[in-house]
Amino acid sequence: MNRQKSSSRFRFVGAAALLVLLALLVPALRDGDQRLYFLAAGVTAAMLLCMIIPARLFSLDRMILSLALYMGAVGIFSIAPADPDAALMQWLRCSVGAVTLIIGAMLIRVLTVSMLTSGITSFLGLLLLAGGLLTRDVTLPFTEAGVILLMIAFSSLLSAHGGIAAMIPGLAGTALLLLQGQTVEAIVLALAIFLLLWSSDGRIIVALAALVVFVAVFFAARQLGYLPPFSPGETHTASLSTLVSAGLFGTEGTAADASLPASSLLYGLAGRYGLVFTGLTLLLYLPLVLRGASVAGSARSRFHAVLAMGCTLLFAFRIPAGLLSAFGVLPLPISPLPLLTDSLPDLCAQMLTLGLLCGISSVNEADLAEDAHLAMLAK
Repeated sequence: MNRQKSSSRFRFVGAAALLVLLALLVPALRDGDQRLYFLAAGVTAAMLLCMIIPARLFSLDRMILSLALYMGAVGIFSIAPADPDAALMQWLRCSVGAVTLIIGAMLIRVLTVSMLTSGITSFLGLLLLAGGLLTRDVTLPFTEAGVILLMIAFSSLLSAHGGIAAMIPGLAGTALLLLQGQTVEAIVLALAIFLLLWSSDGRIIVALAALVVFVAVFFAARQLGYLPPFSPGETHTASLSTLVSAGLFGTEGTAADASLPASSLLYGLAGRYGLVFTGLTLLLYLPLVLRGASVAGSARSRFHAVLAMGCTLLFAFRIPAGLLSAFGVLPLPISPLPLLTDSLPDLCAQMLTLGLLCGISSVNEADLAEDAHLAMLAK
């Protein structure tokens, strides 16, 4: 059974690595660019090494790790033919993100349910979110890192003190996000906390109280002018027409590169490879989210279960938010999809989220192995 599971994993990893190699090697052979040859060899080798060495040393979840690495590689080869230098920088960002994923997997082993954990993560999370208010002249792109720290604090407080105490850092974080105009992140955080309170606390009065409080916060932000009105703008119409102009199968050569924004990895992927390949690639988010939900359902401790589901919800809610804003459905600033971003802090925060899931998965496997050992001793 173990041999069959291992071989299926390696078949998926091998297929993903082969696809990445072809996506980078074909334009390298056509253009003769040495940087593309270097990317083709380096990115493929890095994927395989990460799946062999760190995955075995730190007992990382192979499915989460392989999907995260592949989505990172998609961001690289989506812009590599148009801008090899930008692709090299994206490869460095993904390498730092992979290290962050490993750190997240090790961090979960030292996190415990305590006031110290809740206090430190709440303070750091609120400090990162408040940085945009304290330094108005400097943009601090640490929003997603602050949100994941608040989720750790929420999970610890919910496990130890119940829903009322756990709601405080989430409510404060939502208010700070709205004050800075981070409407998408505020909605993501509020929805995740409300759903976790509804499913984990078990008391209807707590869930209703949370719903009323969050609705009041958003209503107050709307009245004070921090929440923009619902009105489609020219930017979203342009983004929708830009994606539609990519066609079903993309445009070969420089035509696609000239018609799509080079800074957007989603637009670069759609323009070069078409909407069909882009849609199939985005479908890989589904098994990633389902795996996160499975990890949460298999967790033994309440802290790990709430944290795993919280990480999954934060990751999952950003996917429709990014797609709806990219297609012009939501009148909000265009937010990049998870793992398809050229922002190093956001990419590291997303990899940290997946690393926490990998760490909880390894703890679950250790618990199952211990149960099997105890069952053998009892016979």
